[in-house]
Amino acid sequence: MSQIAARICFSMGELPVLVPYIPTENPRLRDTAYEVALVALATNTSFHKDLLSTVKSWPPVIYSALPVISAIEPQLNTSSATDVLKEALAELYVIDGQFENAFALYADLMKTNVFDFIEKHSLYDAIREKVVQLMMIDYKRAVPLLTQHRDLITPSEVVSQLLAAEKKCDSRYFLHLYLHSLFEANPHAGRDFHDMQVELYADFDPKMLLPFLRSSQHYTLEKAYEICLKRDLLREQVFILGRMGNSKQALAVIINKLGDIEEAIEFVSMQHDDELWEELIKQCLHKPEMVGVLLEHTVGNLDPLYIVNMVPNGLEIPRLRDRLVKIITDYRTETSLRHGCNDILKADCVNLLIKYYKEARRAIYLSNEEDEARAKRDDSRASQSTEKAPNVRTVEVKSKTMGSGRCCICFDPFSIQNVSIIAFFCCHAYHTTCLSDSTHSVSGKKAPVAASKEAVSYYEYENGDVDDDDDDDDALSGSPRIRCILCTTAAS
Repeated sequence: MSQIAARICFSMGELPVLVPYIPTENPRLRDTAYEVALVALATNTSFHKDLLSTVKSWPPVIYSALPVISAIEPQLNTSSATDVLKEALAELYVIDGQFENAFALYADLMKTNVFDFIEKHSLYDAIREKVVQLMMIDYKRAVPLLTQHRDLITPSEVVSQLLAAEKKCDSRYFLHLYLHSLFEANPHAGRDFHDMQVELYADFDPKMLLPFLRSSQHYTLEKAYEICLKRDLLREQVFILGRMGNSKQALAVIINKLGDIEEAIEFVSMQHDDELWEELIKQCLHKPEMVGVLLEHTVGNLDPLYIVNMVPNGLEIPRLRDRLVKIITDYRTETSLRHGCNDILKADCVNLLIKYYKEARRAIYLSNEEDEARAKRDDSRASQSTEKAPNVRTVEVKSKTMGSGRCCICFDPFSIQNVSIIAFFCCHAYHTTCLSDSTHSVSGKKAPVAASKEAVSYYEYENGDVDDDDDDDDALSGSPRIRCILCTTAAS
């Protein structure tokens, strides 16, 4: 019965009046009844607010949003398209799952909750066409959003949209905020717009211009200098002139316009140019206070006596006596430090040479498989003959091929004799038999060849530790240490 009454009211144009009284449950009408009611509200501009409240209050399950959307969409390009109608359409789009269309309407309506809507439904691809609207709604949230998703919407797209919206908003300020955030995230991401960014920094944030000029390599020096010159940004001019190679003009700006002699000294010191020091002195000669400061800060860079000789006669320099005393004191301190550093350097060189010499005197024992069994038998006798760990490092080579070198005594290649080798850090190497025979012949004590391995084993140790005082080791052990025959003979 209620559906029949609704149809009668609709035919008479009075259905919008009945919408607040239409039940949504107990009883629940057919879907078409609710859809007809919503369409009736949408087609009458005086009931658009009722349409929005009804869409928000009615449960979405009792009707299909698509017929109502189809009835509203043709009105968007007409004079009857009110903001309330657009918001109602956006709500219907959400009910129907058309989140991108809903986002577009929310952005045009400047809804502040649009950022939460983007994050909730991951609509990052949809922001490409709504850059200006997002910046106008809340640039503090829009800038990080655009910077973070620069792979989806490129900097060139953002810049082009903001430039095109110059009449709608303060697009240059938005450009400055976006490019600054982009530069902090990735200094090379917006390199095509660094020339523009120089002007934006100069207009909106001059304090950040100099750090930007130092960090970026993608702007034109001439254009940047013209911008700084027009806005009278002196320190920025100095930096740009220095990068352009015009150091003398940069120095003139520091002295004549900034009047900062300490900054001038720092600038000249960084250039490492003797002619620039001459230029600095010439420009300061007629300014007594600058001459005094120059005398205080040139110790280590220039001879203060040279500056004093260039000062015109009769020029009164404030606190000259105190400054000369400070110059002499600083010079003495610097000289003392240099002498101390030289002494330390010499001592370190001597200590390192002694350490290198001791290391070079040590030997490395290279054994083969056949000598390994014999070495085990000799270990017990070697441990009984000495209590002190010797000074020859042992390295076992499990190979019968001992290399292609030659023995420095018999000159036979190591590969043709199956004999262990002793090598020294002086690059000399010997057969153990040859070295043992030569050692005994030099000391006048002949020993059987069979005992050569025992003599060598006496000097072996296992843990690789080395005492710093080798001579004390020899004295305590009571036995001579194995040394390179050639080097020992040459030294003697």
